[in-house]
Amino acid sequence: MNTKIETIKTRFQEKNQEQSGRFGINPVVFTVWLLIIASIMLFAAFSSAYIVHRADGIRNEAWLQFELPVWFWISAIISVVSSVFMQLAYNAAKKDNVTLIPSLMVFALLGGIGFAYSQYMGWSNMVDKGLYFSNQYPEEISASFVYAISYVHLAHIILGMVLLSITFAKSLKLSIHKKNLVFINISTTYWHFLGILWIYIVLFLYFAR
Repeated sequence: MNTKIETIKTRFQEKNQEQSGRFGINPVVFTVWLLIIASIMLFAAFSSAYIVHRADGIRNEAWLQFELPVWFWISAIISVVSSVFMQLAYNAAKKDNVTLIPSLMVFALLGGIGFAYSQYMGWSNMVDKGLYFSNQYPEEISASFVYAISYVHLAHIILGMVLLSITFAKSLKLSIHKKNLVFINISTTYWHFLGILWIYIVLFLYFAR
């Protein structure tokens, strides 16, 4: 059994080296880091637009202040818990505990599902308050910003779950281990980034409302 596991590890390690050997960087790693940089720029633009519109709206008495749904705060907690499980999975890979990785990743993925559900409940709460993405009055553009920013972030979460699902599938094949950490490393990094990003968004929307 141990010989079989070592054989599988060696095969995937060689395959990974072939993919990244020519340019010195794995194409998946490069793509994900490019996505992270692009995401930072995108949400920085969202933040700037929000600040500008808020200042203009307050000046013209056309800016509606409202409490963020409590579900948005719950989703922030869920993202932290999910990131913890993802980090534990990465630590297990570093220790070559290949049988523990899939179990930990299941909890990380369930956290992603829980996050998506909490977002849906948050939007439902806004609708119950009469706040919609397509606003009827100029001052309700503040709600439109909240919808747009959270929609785009959830799209990133879905992409992150796809990445985690691929990593999970690899872990089931025993291709994630201490000699092949590339995929789980970049998956963990991206998942942590999305969690930190959401915490920033919630705090920003709370204090900048």
